[in-house]
Amino acid sequence: MFNLEYFWDSLRYGITYFPVTLQLAFVPLGLSIVFGTAIALVRLYRVPVLAKIFDLLVPFYNGIPVIVTLLIYHLVYLTMMKPIPNGTMAVALFTFSLERICITTETVRGAFQAIPRGQYESAYACGLSGWQTLRRIVIPQVIPVALPGFTNGVAGALKNTSIVITLGINDVLNGALIPGNETYSFLEGYVAAAVIYWVFCSLLEFMLHKVERALTKNRNGGKKK
Repeated sequence: MFNLEYFWDSLRYGITYFPVTLQLAFVPLGLSIVFGTAIALVRLYRVPVLAKIFDLLVPFYNGIPVIVTLLIYHLVYLTMMKPIPNGTMAVALFTFSLERICITTETVRGAFQAIPRGQYESAYACGLSGWQTLRRIVIPQVIPVALPGFTNGVAGALKNTSIVITLGINDVLNGALIPGNETYSFLEGYVAAAVIYWVFCSLLEFMLHKVERALTKNRNGGKKK
């Protein structure tokens, strides 16, 4: 039977470890924006050698479940590397960063390809350089196009962090289950973790959708679609 007292205890413990979940989600997201965009540009502008390498690596990596790569990297760390402080956390951050970079580069690449080629040609005809064209013409149009995919990616990144329970990292899910180790009633812990994830993801998506609508409105000259 569901015990409300156990639920509140689990909720409190889960919230206590929420900063760990935020770190696992947003550090990789920040890195993915930088490196994912760079890789997307390398592939779009067909940089010699690098473009072909990333053309192979990105689809290959996206085809592997993140929990599989997490376990592989963790085993490599345990068996082949010297232990370091917070080493398991570093493995998790490394795994999530690579996953988010590969996903973000596809999102950004698709957004760049959605911009008509005539935009580039018009900018070059006006005397703008390649960098000026990107900065002044293309990127302001790319951001609203990429934002819906990025919004889904942010929510997904936050929820995917729960798999670190396999490594014993105390995040929201593992934290919410701590009271269950004494009560042997884990249902309340799982429900508490679900509530925490749902509330934060809902708020995050709400805010990002607000930004998305504002950017779309500005892109259309202040007119609603």
